Amino acid sequence: MLNKKTYLTQFFVLLILTFGGLLLSSTLGVVITVIIYGTPNILETCEPATAIRITQTIVSLGTFILPALLFSFMQDKKWFSYNFANRKPHPSFVNTVLILSFTILPIVGLTTVFNENIMPTEGTLFEWMKNTENNANNIIKILTSQQTSWALISNLLVLALIPGICEEFLFQGALQPLLTYWTKNPHIGIFVTAFIFSTIHLQFYGFIPRFFLGLYLGYLLYWSKSLWLPILAHTLHNGLSILIEFTLQGRGIDTNSMKYTDVHGIIPVALCCILITAMGIVFMWRTHKDLKIS
Repeated sequence: MLNKKTYLTQFFVLLILTFGGLLLSSTLGVVITVIIYGTPNILETCEPATAIRITQTIVSLGTFILPALLFSFMQDKKWFSYNFANRKPHPSFVNTVLILSFTILPIVGLTTVFNENIMPTEGTLFEWMKNTENNANNIIKILTSQQTSWALISNLLVLALIPGICEEFLFQGALQPLLTYWTKNPHIGIFVTAFIFSTIHLQFYGFIPRFFLGLYLGYLLYWSKSLWLPILAHTLHNGLSILIEFTLQGRGIDTNSMKYTDVHGIIPVALCCILITAMGIVFMWRTHKDLKIS
C-alpha cells in the first residue's frame, strides 16, 4: 500500500495522478468539443457558455476528484477513509458554516480590493498576470451574462457544486493530510495547502482572499475531521457569489465596472462581518477542543 512508502514518494504519486488527470481530461474535453461543435476552440463555438460548462466539468472531474480518490484508495484500499469523507461533521460546525458563508463575502470583497491595489502596474510579470486574470474573467463573464433560470442552475452546478466537491477532495482530502503527516504539523499542512490552492488558480489579483479562504477550509477539516464541512463551505461561498452576481446583473448593474468599496455602507457592514466571523471561528476552535475530535 502507498502508506508504506515515503512521504516524498506519496507526494510524487499524487502529483503524477493530478497532472495525468489534467492531461487526459483536457484532451477529452477538446475531443468532445470538436465532436459536438466542429472546433477545438470553445470560444469559437456557436454556444460558448455550454461548451465551457462541458469542458469545465470534465476537467474538474479528471484533474481533482478522480486523482484524489485514487490516491486515497492507494493509501489503505478504502475510497473515503484517508480523506475523511466517511465522517459527518458535528451539527454545531454545520450551523456555524451556514452563518459564516454570508459574513465572509464582504471580507473577501474588501481583501480583493486590497490585493488589486498592491499588484504591479508595469513589466513583463504584470502583463502575464493581467492576461491570466483577464482570460479567467472573460470565461466567467460568458457564463454569468446569461439571465435565464437554466443558466443560473447550470452555473451553480458547474461553478459551485462541482468545484466545491472536486477541489476539496484533492486539496483538503488528499494534499492536506499528506503534508500534515509529512511535516507532523497540521498548521504547516494547512498553510502550504492554502498557498498551493491559491497559486494553482493562476488568478493573482485574487491570490490573498483565495489564500485566506484556503486557510479557512483547511481549518474546517482540521477541526471537524470531516471533508464534507469544507465541501459545504466551498460550495456555499461559490454559490452565493453566483447568486449575487445574477441578481445584480438582473437589475441592470454592471458588476465589471462596479468597485466593491463604492457600495454604500460597506465598511461598517464589513466590520460587523469580521466580528461575527471571528466569533464563529473561535467557537469552532473551542468546540473542536471540547469535543476532542480526532
